[in-house]
Amino acid sequence: MYPDPKSVCRVASLGAGPIGGGWTAHFLARGYDVTAYVHSIAEKDALMAVIDTAWISLTALGLAPGASRDRLLVTADLADAVRDAQFIQESAPERLEIKQALYEALGRLAPKDCVIGSSTSGLMMSDIQAKCTTPERTVIAHPFNPPYLLPLVEIVGGRKTDQVAVEWAAEFYKVAGKAPLIMKKEIPGFVATRLQE
Repeated sequence: MYPDPKSVCRVASLGAGPIGGGWTAHFLARGYDVTAYVHSIAEKDALMAVIDTAWISLTALGLAPGASRDRLLVTADLADAVRDAQFIQESAPERLEIKQALYEALGRLAPKDCVIGSSTSGLMMSDIQAKCTTPERTVIAHPFNPPYLLPLVEIVGGRKTDQVAVEWAAEFYKVAGKAPLIMKKEIPGFVATRLQE
C-alpha cells in the first residue's frame, strides 16, 4: 500500500515557521527532494532564513550524499506541493480548525499511498483527522525543536489511523535519520513533553 521507506525521495513539508523550516532543512540535508508549502509566497523569506540558519549546523554535522538546498521548491499552491509527494510532514499553525481544513484538503489532493505526519505539539490526531477522507494514513509525528538537530520523534495514530501507517512512519523516520518512538495511545502533550514539564 505504501512505498518502501528506503525508496522515498520526494517529501512535502507544509509550514514556514521554525518547525516547518527545520523539517525542510533536515530533509534537504538527508538528500531528499523537498517541496515546501507556504500559505503565502510572502512567507518564503522567513522559511529561507530558518533553512540558512539550520544549514550551518547541518553542514558541520555532515550532509548526506547529494544533499543540496538546490533540491528545494517553494510553492503557495497546496496541490502542487503534494502532487508527487511520497511523504508529507505537516507543520501548520497549532489551531484545530486550520489543521482540520488542511487535512480535509490533503485527503483529496495527496497521493493515496502517501503517509501524512503532523508536527503538532498538543493536538490529538483523532481530532485533526475528523474531516479527512483518508484518515487511515494520518499520524502524529511530534518532533523536538529544532527538528534538524534533535532526533526524537513521537509517533501515534488517531482513532481512524491504520497501524500499518504508524509502523511505516516509524521506519521512514529511521531511514531519514531520526529516532522514532511509537506511543501506544494518544495523550495530550505526548510523552516526552509531559516529562519535560
